[in-house]
Amino acid sequence: MTMSQERSACLGLWVLLLLGAGMEEVVEGCSCHPAHPQQLFCSAEIVIRAKISGEKIVSLSNSSSPYMKMIQYEIKMIKMFKGFDKAKDIQYVYTPVFSSLCGVKLDSNNKAGYLLSGSMWSDGRISIGQCDLVESWDNLSLSQKKNLNYRYQMGCECRINTCYTVPCASTGENECLWTDWLLDNSLNGEQARQYAYFLDMADP
Repeated sequence: MTMSQERSACLGLWVLLLLGAGMEEVVEGCSCHPAHPQQLFCSAEIVIRAKISGEKIVSLSNSSSPYMKMIQYEIKMIKMFKGFDKAKDIQYVYTPVFSSLCGVKLDSNNKAGYLLSGSMWSDGRISIGQCDLVESWDNLSLSQKKNLNYRYQMGCECRINTCYTVPCASTGENECLWTDWLLDNSLNGEQARQYAYFLDMADP
């Protein structure tokens, strides 16, 4: 499974629900494959820094099903890190209303700043979800903010493998080992917050 397939696995359930708009309840929740921030950056089509200035519920069709509805966040884009070839200015991003469909809840009352990543639909709208790199800007480490500018992009050829048990060794070419879970029992450890991965090296 490729990184983009892993990142968007949760969207499969959402699509199925949209096709079956008459469903009365969600029988499964959102599930995301563990991923280093660099993986999420590399698999995203769009990565931006933005402030949330408003939100409203919109429907994708004339259906009355709640599963067809999306939250439309109005944003003020501060900086674009990836996606220059796809969009020049982004005013809105969209996410499912329900967290069980991988929807994300952002603070629109205090014009909070966020790092947002996601994919672009065929009509040009930007979709974000729990399996994307969506984080409060203030929660990012200084290294992560610097890595967004060029380091993550430079390391996109590196396939990051999450180590859960020992021994953990590289099993193929272009593979880099991510050991936060082994060392800290967390996926938000030092390597996630401080490192960018390149082929045959990890650069803090």
